[in-house]
Amino acid sequence: MTDTPPTWIRLWFLISSLVVYWDAGFCLLRPHSMEGGSLNFLWRPYNLYSKIDHFYGIQALEANDGFTGAQAFLNVVESTMNLVYLYLAMHPTKYNIHKVNLLGFAAALLTLNKTVLYWLNEIFSGMGHTGHNSLFDFIFLWVIPNGLWIIVPGWIAVTLGQSISRQLEPPIKSD
Repeated sequence: MTDTPPTWIRLWFLISSLVVYWDAGFCLLRPHSMEGGSLNFLWRPYNLYSKIDHFYGIQALEANDGFTGAQAFLNVVESTMNLVYLYLAMHPTKYNIHKVNLLGFAAALLTLNKTVLYWLNEIFSGMGHTGHNSLFDFIFLWVIPNGLWIIVPGWIAVTLGQSISRQLEPPIKSD
């Protein structure tokens, strides 16, 4: 890896952070962001998604289920780390890129870990928030979109982890 992070990592951190801030806004502003709420015009696609994933729906809100808010708060932390990483990585002469990569690595691991926890919570709850969906809806409206937040951060963690690992290796001495 060169001093500048690969374009795909920069694009992911930028685009996913914007999407995740939008998502966190929906979660943290419920019920105002939900269908019928005064701010729903900003989150209309969630009218469908809240029917696919009841964590986002009225069911979790009325049950005072705090998981949605907690994961949204962590989303804000992760996305902020992503954007700080982007800023620092784009100034390699000002900041040590190897130390900066540690921040990107940590942010990617946080996203990966939280998303895996989200999935495991659903599995261990007996699919309590998504089990009502048809197989088609479940795969195309829940597994694939949410799976991106496992696959891509995992790939980023491997890429940045390899870069960090190379920096930790002692130099080879020649005789």
